[in-house]
Amino acid sequence: MSVRSADPRVQEARRGPAAAAQGLRAAPPYVDTGYDPAADVYDLEYAECCGPELEFWAGEARRLGARLLELGVGTARIAAPLARLGFEVTGVDRSAAMLRRAAARRAALPARLRGSLRLERGDMRTCRPTGTFDLAFAGFNSYLLLPDAAGRRGTLRNAARLVRPGGGVAVDVFEATPLDTAPDHEDVEFLECHPGTGWRVTRERFYSYDAAAHRGQSTLVYRFYDGPTLVDERRLGYSLALLTRDEVAAEFRAAGLEIEAVYGTYDRSSWSRTSPNLIVVGRRPGR
Repeated sequence: MSVRSADPRVQEARRGPAAAAQGLRAAPPYVDTGYDPAADVYDLEYAECCGPELEFWAGEARRLGARLLELGVGTARIAAPLARLGFEVTGVDRSAAMLRRAAARRAALPARLRGSLRLERGDMRTCRPTGTFDLAFAGFNSYLLLPDAAGRRGTLRNAARLVRPGGGVAVDVFEATPLDTAPDHEDVEFLECHPGTGWRVTRERFYSYDAAAHRGQSTLVYRFYDGPTLVDERRLGYSLALLTRDEVAAEFRAAGLEIEAVYGTYDRSSWSRTSPNLIVVGRRPGR
């Protein structure tokens, strides 16, 4: 697919030539599975947040305040490093299996920091975690998983309610291009051995486009091998909204947020059509 990686929360380069020109394998039927089927292999693909990505969120926390809310926390690949830096982080996610992985990551923190990371199961559109926050954010393309514009606006409104007056609300996504409407197939790729079983894990990816919903649909097929023997196969299916910069900005304004900045990279470079990221930072009115 022409978005960044198999997962909506990942930053990767745009894909190469349209798969139609390469000769696509027949894709399995698309089914939205949720993230539970892939929870125990998610961290094999996506390394813990570090470098410029981590420094961006840490910089926003230093600027806005230490009380953070991550919407769509997943396995805490962003939240745990932020807690390790001393910030107070609450993470919300719908997937119980992903939250179990997040809890394991929290348990690996130094004992004095484990209380800095709270995890709650909930929907980012409606969750009501305890406390008031300085910054609420949806990183790693999580915002694009929401099913429609109403859900995205509802999430932003909810985030605005949960932060203090003058607090920040931010999303890290990408701007869609015409390439995102082309089908794609990525060949089988070895990930690494499953930490629990030692089985070898591979992943194959299929991408299609839903014109009616204007969403990219990805199906990931994970296969588990004990030596040469295939012992398990799982499918992860999800779809991403394909949005422009102007559409994301309009959703912020519709939610009553003041747009403070639009960045194209984690080093805060100004956004342009060729930027790898589309990071929108807004503020709840008031001080």
